[in-house]
Amino acid sequence: MSSSTPLLAADHRAGVVYEIHDGSRRVAVADSWLAEHAGFLRLPAGSSGRWAFADDRGGALVIADADSVRRVPIAIPAEHLACDPSGRHVVVTSGLGMNEEAWTDLVSVVDLATDSSVRFRVRTGEPGVVVAPDQATGEPMIVLRHREPGAVEALPLAAALEVGAHAPVLRGHVIDDLAADGHGDVMDPASGLIGIATSRGLERFIVDGGVPRAIGIVPWPVAGRAYYLRLAGDTGRATGIVRGGPASPGSWPEWTNTFVDIDLASGASRTVPLPPGLAFRFALATGVAAVSVIHPDGDVVIVIDREDARIARITPIPAMTHPPRAGRLPWDGVDGRPAQRRSIAIDPGTGTIAVTSGGDGTIHLVDDSGISTIELPTPLDEGGHLLWAGADHRVDDLVGR
Repeated sequence: MSSSTPLLAADHRAGVVYEIHDGSRRVAVADSWLAEHAGFLRLPAGSSGRWAFADDRGGALVIADADSVRRVPIAIPAEHLACDPSGRHVVVTSGLGMNEEAWTDLVSVVDLATDSSVRFRVRTGEPGVVVAPDQATGEPMIVLRHREPGAVEALPLAAALEVGAHAPVLRGHVIDDLAADGHGDVMDPASGLIGIATSRGLERFIVDGGVPRAIGIVPWPVAGRAYYLRLAGDTGRATGIVRGGPASPGSWPEWTNTFVDIDLASGASRTVPLPPGLAFRFALATGVAAVSVIHPDGDVVIVIDREDARIARITPIPAMTHPPRAGRLPWDGVDGRPAQRRSIAIDPGTGTIAVTSGGDGTIHLVDDSGISTIELPTPLDEGGHLLWAGADHRVDDLVGR
């Protein structure tokens, strides 16, 4: 299961990022605590880096390529990060961190060409972010997704880069035609279409003349809603997993899961039913998706043929030593231990799937020939984060995952 592309594995609770390549392992970044919710950001070709993440203890955007690691100051705790299509500017919003209520309104913008950053204040909350082209001018716009109450705000990237010292307030045009429970954002750089996941469906927007404008809601094609979206770069479509079933979080083994694939322009959708249980994040590569589903009866990795909208393969994988328990919140720890789950990634070159075993310090590599296992010296509590970080693969999803 060798690959020409390095696999990155972040143990965000241990503060380390490993690079795994053809059986060897090294520490790629030490003493850096990846912001779990914001994840890794793969940077476009031509950027002065290959990938980035927010260090949620050190207060920096970590930017790396094959030969170097740089750090630029940002506000933390980091909630989301996204870059513009050129890959020069990365926007980082701030969230709750270890706090129960929203308390910070800071947004950071990093210029990777100069390794400099600016900060400004918006609205306290947990904003999502994309950087989208204005339909009228082509100007890059920072688009923030606010919650409770729901709103979409558009600010010119140029205006953000010009703010002065002392974290001034910077506000843009705002519309409140958005459900209050938005969670999950995508933007197609080819069309500038923006998709936001809410209880009402996939709510779509554009920025026109500096102003965000709603262009319609695509209801979820099955019962439930998605919370996490990814842009499929090969098709320009929004993808997600719609969760349905019992409302009680303790009933998570009975949750239904459906992979959905939605055309941002037309709203046409395709669906693939998945087994019940806890399906957290998923991974994409050309023509396929991979999902890990956790269930008391056994965990599996599912490969989805996106073109034919069908399950191509289901592979049982070894259970985690300390999985979530039925009857309890799946994101709460058990017996004083961190909550355990899985992270997943697909090698865009070979199609090999990597999936972590949270708390066990292991990564399973799954392909047509079977499963092999990589052991790490730290436990990968909460499942860690994975990224296949090749320089020769197209980047279309400009939001951290």
